[in-house]
Amino acid sequence: MNVKLINNNRGISILEVIVAILIIAMGMVGVLSLVIQNVQAQYIDKNVLIASGLAQEGLELVRNIRDLNWLTPNKIWNQDIVGDGTYAIDYGRNIINANDVDNANDVDNARLYIDSSGFYTHTATAAPTNFYRLITVVDHPAEGYVDIKCAIRWTQGAQNHDYVAETYLYDWR
Repeated sequence: MNVKLINNNRGISILEVIVAILIIAMGMVGVLSLVIQNVQAQYIDKNVLIASGLAQEGLELVRNIRDLNWLTPNKIWNQDIVGDGTYAIDYGRNIINANDVDNANDVDNARLYIDSSGFYTHTATAAPTNFYRLITVVDHPAEGYVDIKCAIRWTQGAQNHDYVAETYLYDWR
């Protein structure tokens, strides 16, 4: 048996190398664009999560006022809540009247600051955040409840984002 080997020493042409590099580059561009979109989505999701927590905290602060009214003798359940309007409130029960406000960014007192303990407050001595919180109160005395809406606004780039949470408080005690 006579086996003849074919000797082919031509190598890879420059055209084949360029085509291979282009294919790899297109794949890398796709992967990098997905990474960039993922980082941007993570940043937006982080702010939405913070905003939802701040909105829930705003509703809980108003609910706390109602609950304290129940525990205080000779107080009406909605005594410090009623008064249709828009307010800013923080965990220290600093209540700021912000009536006739259409845009949270128009009210300096609506800006939230984060203090050294990590609490969000309306006190300007702490580090400013990108979030604004306004509580809107609408009293429905005939129906026996108070409608509470908490709006959180923040700006990311040139775009405003809003998160709104709402609850109804009743005198169910």
